[in-house]
Amino acid sequence: MKPHCSPQHVASRIVVVVLFILVATAISWSQSARFLVLSDWGGFGSNDQKSVAAAMGKEASRIKAQFVLTAGDNYHGDGIASADDVRWKTEYEDVYAAPSLQIPWYPSLGNHDNVGSASAEILYSTRSKRWKFPSRYYAHEEPIDQKERLLIIHLDTSPFVGEYLNARDDKYHLKGQDSKKQVRWLDSVLSVSHARWTLVVGHHPIYSAAPKHGDTKELIGSVLPILQKYHVPLYVCGHDHVLQHLKDGSMDFFVCGGGAETREAGNRADVVYSEGKLGFLSVSVTMDKLKVNYVGVDDNVLHSAEISAPRRSK
Repeated sequence: MKPHCSPQHVASRIVVVVLFILVATAISWSQSARFLVLSDWGGFGSNDQKSVAAAMGKEASRIKAQFVLTAGDNYHGDGIASADDVRWKTEYEDVYAAPSLQIPWYPSLGNHDNVGSASAEILYSTRSKRWKFPSRYYAHEEPIDQKERLLIIHLDTSPFVGEYLNARDDKYHLKGQDSKKQVRWLDSVLSVSHARWTLVVGHHPIYSAAPKHGDTKELIGSVLPILQKYHVPLYVCGHDHVLQHLKDGSMDFFVCGGGAETREAGNRADVVYSEGKLGFLSVSVTMDKLKVNYVGVDDNVLHSAEISAPRRSK
């Protein structure tokens, strides 16, 4: 004879199962850092910029993103004029208005930002609850779980580039910017870090196969050796308006310059993935794995990569 289960008993069991799933999901979310990365997104409020922003809103909601990183060219053209410029509203606040994007944004400077007022972008941190930009280059740690941390380092790469340093009339406003001092700072931050993961963000690519700009020889000569010295697993950038994943030795390089427009992507032996499409990065980090998805404007995953955590030193 089959045991009889009352409707109340069945309902209570369903509630228990649902609660178990919710708790398990919450624990899973709490044991990872989840964020988006965007670059070259200063699109003057264009339809392409808005389509990327809409996809970002959906993806941020889906993964419960905790923050957004930018790799520069937050404002194209001549950059931003002041912290009160109307472009803050028309090209940032009104475009990235999804509730899921009302989270901390940690920007980096690009060459167009330096043509404008970099100090205005820093000052806007006092106007906005979500814009977190303390200085031209900086570092912050984000929790992965109750114990492990993710170290994120933002570089100001324009002062490394000879073309900008030698520009007429100091077009990029780089007088007084010391790239050697920035390298020493980078070395000092990495030398004392105990973070489980380290991610470095800069506007200019170290490596890129795109024909418009490509590799940045100054970064290969000065920044890359420091990243290799401390076994940094990945570098994220923009400048080339493409989506591109490259690999050199144990390092991965992610170009995500499709925030508002596209260009020819190019290809070569060190390229894992390359497309001239609009899109951004969606990243999740656990103690053992870091997963990167290139997400397009149709909310589809264009390319996915998974990186294993570096071995702990004894």
